Amino acid sequence: MLPFTLFTAPEHRDFTLTGGKPAALLVHGYPGTPLEMRPLAEALNAAGWTCRGILLPGFGAQIETLPYRRWTEWREAVIEALSTLRREHAPLLLVGHSMGGAVALTAAARSPVDGLVLLAPFWHNHGLLWAALPVLKHLFPRVKPFRVMKTEVDDPKMRTVIRDFLPEVDLDDPQTMAAIREFEVPVGMFDELRRVGAAGYRAAAQVTCQTLIIQGAEDATVWPEDTRRLARRIRGPVRRLEVRAAHELVFAETQVFPQVREAVVQFALRLLLE
Repeated sequence: MLPFTLFTAPEHRDFTLTGGKPAALLVHGYPGTPLEMRPLAEALNAAGWTCRGILLPGFGAQIETLPYRRWTEWREAVIEALSTLRREHAPLLLVGHSMGGAVALTAAARSPVDGLVLLAPFWHNHGLLWAALPVLKHLFPRVKPFRVMKTEVDDPKMRTVIRDFLPEVDLDDPQTMAAIREFEVPVGMFDELRRVGAAGYRAAAQVTCQTLIIQGAEDATVWPEDTRRLARRIRGPVRRLEVRAAHELVFAETQVFPQVREAVVQFALRLLLE
């Protein structure tokens, strides 16, 4: 348990940007919040789209409940949000980043949309530990992620990442830093991530809508070859764009974001003509 509450800033909550008849639902990654999707939402909104950034169950201020959540809760939350938007809006565009891409695929297979955008869509990880998660979660029920990753939380780059995403956390407080280093999470939480990725890959074969996939060629989290394989599973027309970038495609401060933003907006505008 951390001695502070995470994701308390209002920016981490659900948001809606009112626009015209077309609507987009944007789904964040793991362990993100709608904050990461807001720059894309603002670009789509400027192009006339109503945009909603959804906070998935167990994320944001509910992060302490995440170990007890199931991936099906995330899928059902997206399906419900699509159903609400569908009452007053058309066409519908579904946008998912990383794990949000897997959730979006599972939702689109059950609640078809007019267009789908997948940004570095997670569905698979490499390594024996990942494959062994169904067993490891029983043998080693808890793990300290910063120790496993061998990541120093006081490294300047890591501090910058944490500060940008969690401005409410005091990284100059020794007690806070010590708590982050020793922070434990249930291994079962990562197994749920594995399960939603596998479900997204299966669901891809049932997706028939227009789809845009943007992948970073230098992404070490979601490998480009895995994304190419996923793209071949989708039954509908697929446009693929590989950009010179790592995993963080949706963050406005990255050099690649203007290219990503333009590709997504143009894809959305083409949906209006079809």
